[in-house]
Amino acid sequence: MNQDPKPKVLVADDEPTIVNFFIAALSDQGYEIESAVNGAQAVEKALSFLPDVILLDVVMPELNGYQVTEKLKANPATSGIPIILVTGLGSVEDKVQGLESGADDFLTKPFNLQEMLARVHSLIKLKKLQDQLKELSARQPMPVHVKKVLASYRSHVLIVEDDERITNICKSILGAGGYIVDIAPDGEEAQKYLKAAIPDLILLDLMLPGINGLDLLKQLKEDSVTRDIPVIIITALGDLKTKVKSFYMGVDDYLVKPVNSLELLARVKANIRKHLAQQELKYSLDETFQQSITDPLTGLYNRHYLDTVMDRELALFKRHNRMFSLMIMDIDNFKSINDNLGHLSGDQVLTAVAKILKDEIRTSDLAVRYGGDEFIVIFSDTKEDQAMIISQRIRAAVEQKKFIEGKDQMASVSIGLTQASAQDTSGQDIIKRADDAMYQAKRAGKNRVVSIFSS
Repeated sequence: MNQDPKPKVLVADDEPTIVNFFIAALSDQGYEIESAVNGAQAVEKALSFLPDVILLDVVMPELNGYQVTEKLKANPATSGIPIILVTGLGSVEDKVQGLESGADDFLTKPFNLQEMLARVHSLIKLKKLQDQLKELSARQPMPVHVKKVLASYRSHVLIVEDDERITNICKSILGAGGYIVDIAPDGEEAQKYLKAAIPDLILLDLMLPGINGLDLLKQLKEDSVTRDIPVIIITALGDLKTKVKSFYMGVDDYLVKPVNSLELLARVKANIRKHLAQQELKYSLDETFQQSITDPLTGLYNRHYLDTVMDRELALFKRHNRMFSLMIMDIDNFKSINDNLGHLSGDQVLTAVAKILKDEIRTSDLAVRYGGDEFIVIFSDTKEDQAMIISQRIRAAVEQKKFIEGKDQMASVSIGLTQASAQDTSGQDIIKRADDAMYQAKRAGKNRVVSIFSS
């Protein structure tokens, strides 16, 4: 029976005693070890050995740890290898420089054996996931909509912390860094938040009233919806046992109180960067996921995916007043097309209308086949007047289209339009309002756009 290969670790340090310590400790855990005694050799060994993790000393001859990190992260062959910088330099500036150069974690000398093993174990799990994703990434290209959203998305951070002074400091720092920040003062409030929205990163205090941080972390990692959200714990300096336990439970990083602003920004940035890269790979290759969100006939997203997007858009509107509009469109007299020309011709019309939607909407918008001959478009970060211009352009494009080769088959659409309102309690409220507008368009003679605005 084939066994999984041993995880590989490269140790790069110019002190023989440190190298021997790492080799003894990691070999005992079943890892395959290679070593390098200077920065240039570390780059060579990384390319030839292709380790799962690199333990890299900062102060080395020829190339220092920061330079080695930058070289490896710039090379596609080694960019995905997690790097733990090992340093006797304890300043925040040194850590920030390392994280900015692309390092994934830090160990400060003198370090604890169990903490070192926990960090290596955590990053090997990350590397294994990344390898699995990359192995399949060529099979299924990422949808353009998802790619554009990930590229332009303003990341959300949830801070779970009961100390108001710390939350205010963190919110101010992260807000200035371009992040959208929400606060949950305890575990129960965090649970409520996560039922309505999914952040891109969680800052989690371990000492919370009610549900403590470790119990909440356990729930997060056991739930398929939240398990991939990166978590940075906020901890007291001397609480090593809890830190080590949290790494084995799946925590991604930690910050020591009092939180330094530069280190906070650097660690949040580094972990969100890794998270978005994983999400991009995951979306692009998960064929089951793609099938579950895509309408097979038109290639548009389906109703199931619409529900997910609507929940997120409404949460962003409620919390951050990010407006969005929604258009629902129905093909006029579609039943007669099916009855007179047959279902294959009807399918041709549906696919042609879907293509018009893809061509006319922006990459930030979402087009959905809602069912039958009905389509929905979500215009993200868009008010109703802007959405009206695009909707009229879609209506005109359908009206001018010759749908079936060899036949003078024309078609038209009736469109209802609305935008999010403070009174909306669910996505269905918005869809119903747009649907009412669409039926007004039909009653008024079809082939037109009607808007219903609710303040």
